Amino acid sequence: MSKTRIGVGIAVAVVAALGLGFLLFRFLFPGEYTPADNEIALHVRLRTEEDIGLLVYDYRADGRAFSGGISNADRSPIGRDSENVIVWEREALGSAADTVDLRIQFRIITEYVDPNFENIYPEDITRYINPISWEAHFGESRHLTITGSRADGYRAVWSD
Repeated sequence: MSKTRIGVGIAVAVVAALGLGFLLFRFLFPGEYTPADNEIALHVRLRTEEDIGLLVYDYRADGRAFSGGISNADRSPIGRDSENVIVWEREALGSAADTVDLRIQFRIITEYVDPNFENIYPEDITRYINPISWEAHFGESRHLTITGSRADGYRAVWSD
């Protein structure tokens, strides 16, 4: 076999390996979530002093009350430096307009407990965060950072 064929074979193998590596990287570390035209995305970054059990939120969209939450499926704590995305669809919010007035209040459940549909948790492990409000536009994202600790309390601030 000639040196040229061996060189070409090695080059093809290297290019294939790099391509597979890139695809694997994109699969393991996808880019930031971009909402569709009928969605609103809220990127919630935790920068707390300790891991938390659950992140629960009560919100109002154009005056209508809803509730939701985030937990890990494997029942592990949510990491103190995690990135989470909450997505609302136009139909679920019942909005025909291009914008919706959103008001959200987060509750941190400091220890893991099994989530429930009522979002009712023991008060001794529940910490309330200052409510935030904004005019949300469908097709757009906002970024929020939650900081603090169990002992000193938590705070939500816009980070975009």
